[in-house]
Amino acid sequence: MDVPERRVIGALLLLLGVSFLAVGIYTGQLNLIVEMLKTAFRTVTT
Repeated sequence: MDVPERRVIGALLLLLGVSFLAVGIYTGQLNLIVEMLKTAFRTVTT
């Protein structure tokens, strides 16, 4: 793959991630995600 193709794919993945974050905030699922991340980082650090 050339560099422009990788940039397009990267931009699409970034848009997808931002869209999922917006949907998570809108539906109120962000607290669940934050708790899952806290649990994951707690197990990594201990």
